Amino acid sequence: MMNKYVRVLIAITAVIAYLGALMYLPPNQPFFLLGIGVVGLVASLIGTVPGIVVALLLIPSTSYIYAQFAGGVSYASLLVSPVYLGMKFLAAFALGKMHSGKLSVAIKDEALKEANSRLQGALSQVKELGGIHNLCGECKQILDDEGSWQSIDQYLKDHTKMEFSHCICPTCAEKFKAEASTISAS
Repeated sequence: MMNKYVRVLIAITAVIAYLGALMYLPPNQPFFLLGIGVVGLVASLIGTVPGIVVALLLIPSTSYIYAQFAGGVSYASLLVSPVYLGMKFLAAFALGKMHSGKLSVAIKDEALKEANSRLQGALSQVKELGGIHNLCGECKQILDDEGSWQSIDQYLKDHTKMEFSHCICPTCAEKFKAEASTISAS
């Protein structure tokens, strides 16, 4: 995205170049129509309101230049015609709207980049298990990377963000009740 001051400088340069060109180009040609492009450029660089202001300011300055340098050809009536003014305002509104759309896209793009950066940071903190791990079929202990056996719950707690709350599943509860009743019966 271009710096705001650079955009303003380009817009001012375009207006000055337009007015200078009107003084030195052949006065018998309707070069004032280039003003529509200047208004559009200002609106696309800075916004709708500055484009409209430039459109309004170019009318008297262009009239003055043509009055001074045009000689026998008079474009003064065309400069204030509704069609010419409408084209200037249309350029200011359309290109100003496009400028504000580009700004909102740039703002959303920055927000998306920031959110993506935060998500990448969070993703880098995620612990993930993968590959094949040795697990004892009897006691369910797991062989860790250092070669020592530890309980599966401790291993998962160390290598993930898991927390455990111990309880008894219904199958083991039935098994425990059966063993307890056998022990109490004896």
